[in-house]
Amino acid sequence: MKIVFLGTPEFSISSLEALINTSWIELVAVFTQTDKPAGRGKHLTEPPVKKLALKHDIPVFQSKRISKEPDLISKLKELSPEVMVSCSYGQILNQEILDIAPVLNVHASLLPKYRGAAPINWAILNGEKQTGITIMKTELSLDSGPILLQEICKIDPNENSQELYKRLSELGAITLIKALEKIRTKEAIYTPQDHSKATLAPMLKKEMGLINWSNTANEIHNQIRGLQPWPSAYTHYNGKTIKIWESKISQSSEPRTQSVEPGTIMELGDFVKVKTADGCLDLYKLQPENKNILNAKDWINGARIKIGDLFN
Repeated sequence: MKIVFLGTPEFSISSLEALINTSWIELVAVFTQTDKPAGRGKHLTEPPVKKLALKHDIPVFQSKRISKEPDLISKLKELSPEVMVSCSYGQILNQEILDIAPVLNVHASLLPKYRGAAPINWAILNGEKQTGITIMKTELSLDSGPILLQEICKIDPNENSQELYKRLSELGAITLIKALEKIRTKEAIYTPQDHSKATLAPMLKKEMGLINWSNTANEIHNQIRGLQPWPSAYTHYNGKTIKIWESKISQSSEPRTQSVEPGTIMELGDFVKVKTADGCLDLYKLQPENKNILNAKDWINGARIKIGDLFN
């Protein structure tokens, strides 16, 4: 099966590797985004997909907006793939591209739930117990195409978005090959989505990270888990920003906490216990402003934290 792959970030790597390692697939080219500045030094950095493709001597084509580049569209036509696979490509494909060959998209949610750029984060932010992978046929409108295959993935109550990202990347690769096998054996059946059940997963914004301690412990816990690695959940202590990287919902809810102001530090030890709207949240990993991530005990000792101090 002659395939062109369109992808960019780390999430795409597992799917690209699966295509490379499948004997009946001929991967003729990889299309990805342009090299971009990254890190503190803002050095020009190649997308992960480009690095892997070049390692395997697969031709790579880069663009800022492929739909606006006639030469690249002509190249796609010249390659005449049987199927194109997109996985976190990060660009919108126009109808001219979609008419070249069927485009299968690897999407990290159980569509029609969580259409958009950040389905993994939003599933955790909303406290979902499960998510999954959808392989669908791409159409012009956002993540709305008919579904070829879905696989369910449970979400652990303390799993963060980075951990789920890795698991879904791997599940995406497995599901993709199963879907392509259905096309190969002419057993592919596409099921239209129920658009009335669609929900959106828009891009994250920096201001989403500020913790409101008057929310429930569960809401804050999901915020901490769901906003990693960016923008990350944060609070303020003595006028400085503190990022929170790991938490667990406190199992003890004592009556004395009922009249305490949310954000108050209730207990110190291997964690920092903080009052929320309905109980307490235990913080295990924190990052002071312009410093490395610390476990709670090291932060407590270094910053001389006291019971009764306040996050805000």
